[in-house]
Amino acid sequence: MKRLVMAALFGIALALFALPIPSLQADDLASGARIHQKFKLLPGKVTDRYVVYVPFEVTRPGRVRVYHEITGADIRVDQSAELPNYILADARIFEKIDDAEWVKMCKTIVNHVPTLKLEVEVMKEIVQEVKDLLGKEDKPKWYHGGGKLLDKTDPLVLDVDDRDLRTTKGRYVVVLRNPTKGEYHGNILISFPGEVWAVNPDLEAAYERKPDLAVQDITLDPDNRVVVTLVNEGPGWLHEVRYNRTGERVIRLEVEVNGKKAVSVPLAEADPKYALKHKGNPVAYRTEIRLSEPARVMAVIDADDVVAEPDEKNNKKRESLTPREASAASAEPGKRVKRGSEGTAGDGTGTVQAGGGMPDLAVADISLDNRRRVAVRVENRGAGIAPELYRANPPVQVRLLMNGRSWAYVPLAALDPAGALRQPGGSAVWTGDQALREAADITVVLDEGNRLPESNEENNTLTKRLSP
Repeated sequence: MKRLVMAALFGIALALFALPIPSLQADDLASGARIHQKFKLLPGKVTDRYVVYVPFEVTRPGRVRVYHEITGADIRVDQSAELPNYILADARIFEKIDDAEWVKMCKTIVNHVPTLKLEVEVMKEIVQEVKDLLGKEDKPKWYHGGGKLLDKTDPLVLDVDDRDLRTTKGRYVVVLRNPTKGEYHGNILISFPGEVWAVNPDLEAAYERKPDLAVQDITLDPDNRVVVTLVNEGPGWLHEVRYNRTGERVIRLEVEVNGKKAVSVPLAEADPKYALKHKGNPVAYRTEIRLSEPARVMAVIDADDVVAEPDEKNNKKRESLTPREASAASAEPGKRVKRGSEGTAGDGTGTVQAGGGMPDLAVADISLDNRRRVAVRVENRGAGIAPELYRANPPVQVRLLMNGRSWAYVPLAALDPAGALRQPGGSAVWTGDQALREAADITVVLDEGNRLPESNEENNTLTKRLSP
């Protein structure tokens, strides 16, 4: 009778787990790191359970969430009253695991490691019914929660603080255990403050909300350097952990000139401020490619298909670009020359201004806001400027450097979306997205390409040392 009841209960649970878990799609789960993998629990027995370890490393204080779902099972109930279950532990559950072995274990993410030995005291605890372990008031130090798959439809949640990190070295592991004669298949999702994105491609492709990286434009700056504008066309986030600089799963931007690869950079270099995390925040990456003659340029974002996206066609764009000097030399007298991307007319003079005197854009101040983000204030101390300046191609832009290295390029339209600088005496403030973590020299260069004639060119650059 006991076996029949258990089989019936587990059948009901399997039907429940077959339903999608909406929480798996929640964006806030992956504000840090994410592991989402399939698992298989082969048959075991009470005295010799089949065990799968899912190791992960927490690198900063924050919240850990563990979800699971059963996707298939060959139910064979034996004499044991215990069903397949999982626990969350730290690396102290093992008798001995050095740094090299831990790193090796983490590389495959989901492991069946029969060679790893558990602590003697752990063995005594682990062979008992999980309900006995859960019922104890004085739980083992390595134990951080868990329970039977039947009983847990909500995530297991663990808050990790600085003290916990010092004690555990941030090394945690989900232990999946099968003491039955049946075979079970499922998925496990762990979100945690860390530095990895280890998601099975099939599972990621099924996410309802995915990012959509696209090459929005390819143009030339005033120095005839190729500028590639990227955008996330949404609706999902591209989480910060996807900006990995190393390894096989790096998101890369590649640029070809006349069919030859000229640039291949990781996303972290093309978008150091994580503008592409959210939908609709374009970022312009100025390459070191300087054209001296007309060329066919192609840019590809995510060239290795690392990201699961709803539209892969917009990852690539081609443009025929003509550098300013080359086009001017070949143009017929009296005709405007074509500059930038195909189908975009240049203004012929390279400058835009309003009548009635000359404007004077100045970098008035560089500071930190109350969230330690860099804020740049620009003022117009001269005459008004024409609205066309905000649509100029190549654009008037502000260049930011941190400790002498290029950090960001901000087009005038993004710096001053309200158009306040069009009026004499107008001012605009641009604020970055990331908090400054340590003291740095911030340099702001306004209109580096001299697109706008001004009454004073000496106030276009300012450097300040900021300390958070």
